Order: sequence, then C-alpha cells, then structure tokens
Amino acid sequence: MKKTNLGRRRFLGNMAGASLAASPLGMLLSMRNAMAADDYSNFSDYKALVCVFLHGGNDAINMMVPTETSAYAAYANLRGSLAVNKNELLPLNGVSHGFHPAMPRLQEYFNQGKLALVSNVGNLIEPVSKQQYLDWEQNGGDSIKLPPELFSHNDQSFFWQTSYGATTSGSGVSSGWAGRMADLMAASNSNPYVPITITLDGHSPWETAAATSQLGLNYWDGVSGFEGLQADDWPPWANDRNATWAQLLAQSGNSRNALEKQIVEAIQRTRSRVSEVKTALAHTWDEPNNKDIFQTTYNSENELAAQLRMVARMIYNHADLGQKRQIFAVSIGGWDTHGSQAGIHPQLLAALDEALDSFYKTLVEMDLQQQVTTFTSSEFGRTLGVNGDGTDHGWGTHLMVMGDAVTGQQIYGDPPVIELDSPDDIGNALLPRLSTEQYGATLARWFGITEADLDLVFPNLGNFSSRNIGFMS
Repeated sequence: MKKTNLGRRRFLGNMAGASLAASPLGMLLSMRNAMAADDYSNFSDYKALVCVFLHGGNDAINMMVPTETSAYAAYANLRGSLAVNKNELLPLNGVSHGFHPAMPRLQEYFNQGKLALVSNVGNLIEPVSKQQYLDWEQNGGDSIKLPPELFSHNDQSFFWQTSYGATTSGSGVSSGWAGRMADLMAASNSNPYVPITITLDGHSPWETAAATSQLGLNYWDGVSGFEGLQADDWPPWANDRNATWAQLLAQSGNSRNALEKQIVEAIQRTRSRVSEVKTALAHTWDEPNNKDIFQTTYNSENELAAQLRMVARMIYNHADLGQKRQIFAVSIGGWDTHGSQAGIHPQLLAALDEALDSFYKTLVEMDLQQQVTTFTSSEFGRTLGVNGDGTDHGWGTHLMVMGDAVTGQQIYGDPPVIELDSPDDIGNALLPRLSTEQYGATLARWFGITEADLDLVFPNLGNFSSRNIGFMS
C-alpha cells in the first residue's frame, strides 16, 4: 500500500489531539442525556469496539459472491468483465457464498466462527419497500422518510456515523453514535484526561460528542509532543520556553475573562492528555530494538495495519489508562472505484485482509480477542451493474464483524438477488433490508449500552421491529 502523506496525517492527528472543551450547549445536552441514562460506572469487565471505515463505498457485491449455480449465473451476467471467476472464489462454510480470492485470511476466520457477514445494510430512517421507493422517486413528496442526499459520499458518510443530517435535529449540535455512547459511559473510565473515543482517522464525526472530546492519534508514534511548548533537551532554549509558557498559564485567574479561562483549561487538559498517552505508549515500545513489544509481525507499508497496530498498543495499556471501555476509529480509503476496478479493488481487499489478520493475532497475544470486536463500515455499496471498467454509487452493502464474541460462520440478513429488476433492485442499486442503526445497536448492546438507552444513541431505532440482528454472543 502506498503511504499517505505524513505531513497531512500529522496535522490531522495534532488537530484532533488538541481539540477544545465541549461547548456550553453540548454540556447541557450531555446533562439532559445523563438524567435519562443508566449508571455505567460499575463495569467489572473491559471491552473495545474498533470501526474500520472503508471510505468511498466498498463494492461488497464482489467481496461476497453467491456460489449457487443460478445465483452466480445472474451475478456473472450482470457483472460481465468485473465478475470474479467462480472457481477462484474462496468457499465459506455453511453458506452459499464465497469470498473474493484476495481474502484468504478472512475466509479462515469466517470458517473458524470468528467472523460474521451482515448482508444488505444501509442508511435508513424507517423501513422502505421497493414500491414505496419507486413511487417516491417518481412523485416525490413526504410519503416516506429517507436519509438526505442518497448516493452522496459526504452526506451518506455523515449519516452513517451520526444517524442525522447536517446537524442533530433541532439542537444545532452534531454528534456521532459512538460519541453519544461515550457520553453515557464516561463514568466507566477513571482517567479524566484520556477519553473513551480514540481516532486515527482525523476528526471523526462518528466519535463527536456533546461532552466527550475524542483523542486523535497518528499511527507512527501515537501522539506528537505539545509542539515546542514542553520540556525537552533540544533545542537548548526548549526548557526556558516551556517555563515561560507555564508561568503564563499559571497567572492568577481572577483577572481573566471566561474565554481566557476556558482556553487555559483546554491547554492544560491537552498537555495532561499528551503526557498520559506518551507515558502509556512507552510501555509498549522496545527501545533497544526500535520496535514495539508484540511478536506478531505486520506490514508497516499497509497504513490500515499500522493504524491497527497503534490501536493494539492503546488496548494493551487500557488498565494503566484507567479505561474499562475504548472505542477506536480507523480507516482505509480508495474504495470509490468508478474506473479501473479490476486492478484497484483486489488490492484494497488484500490490504484489509492482511491488516485485520495481524490485528487479530496481536489481540491473541494479549488474550483480549474475546473483549475486542472489530467491524467494517462504508457509506454505501455500489451499483449492481458496471459502467465499463468500474461501478457507481449504490445503497445497500455487506459488512463484516470479527472477534471471539461474534457468533460467526453465518450471514445475517437475507442476501440480495444480484439481478436487475429483482425484489432488491431499485434501479441498479440494492435497497437495504437492514439499517445501519440496527447494525450499530447490536454492537452497542454487547458493548454495554442498556436497552433503555439504545434510543438515546440511535434516534431512528424505534422505527424498526428488530433491534438486535443477533451476530453478537
């Protein structure tokens, strides 16, 4: 995998790591939610959720391919030159589908019961039938509620992560469902400086919260220094500069206005956060050998594998950091395969396969494979048919959930018929049968969110008859 420009990654990491305190309005929203929330302060166990976002819209139709004779024939006829040869598909035990040949490691995890597939998931506000959608497409109006700007990358990515449009309904404050979980569960962690939500994906809408400020890391050293405002041996003036900075922050607060006080508090909190994380990560670094302490090797050229390695280092330190719950956001881009898909998509699937494999093996080293659940997400799927040498924006897609707490070796949801004019086709795109909120709620329930609080986290969940897809044990 080609490395991303490190300067841009460092900038994003530093900006996320130094995020300011929540707004007063955000604090009020948090207090409102807290009054309705159950008590999460007494967890006796540890759990982590790791979201792997596939930016651009993964062509899951070529990731999970039907193998039954007539179903494969319909798929191959529709996909033409992009169809995966049937004899190259990797068989999955107990189901009539196979994985793309670039995914041999994930095939093994599925066949071992450590990975589940969730079929035809997409952004929905309420259940929608094919006829309802076609009538809406023809006549418009308010007959059904749909996410805003279907097939738009930005809008659908934001909706997937937040369950809302541009802002939280009526409040003017946007928040993600991971962020809402973090606000509810803040009392589960004893460390006041290191939050539940940790991102290696720049600022994550999924982890944005009313009161919890997400921690931004980079994958090469975790968290950078406080940009010249910390004690250091070099340059020679570093310590003097740091001392002067400390004096400025320590000046009597009586003459400061509210904004100055808030800025000072945010800076001091950020410095404490940086110090806590750098100290913890040092526990996982073998300085003489210039490598981390894990025996499992990983491909440092694979950026997703490198992100997940940093996640593993934070997981290793969860007890030292006083964290009973951790939520991580990582990502891999490039899935918007309008052209040259035959060359690009297999490379992306291979990178995903390699990264998830090395991450799981690192969890096994820590004996935490039961406590950590990793899952994929993507803003939407892609079209059933091809545009020549690629596919265009679709709607429903297939997702993967991995870990020893997963009830694996199954496909959850009814796999769609990959054929034009099928009951699942709304015009060269799959109509989702499961909502992203049902998917998220199944993960959140395992994570410890109570049934009563699920509706605080997922505002549209009450519109669906099933609140648990069932893939978590």
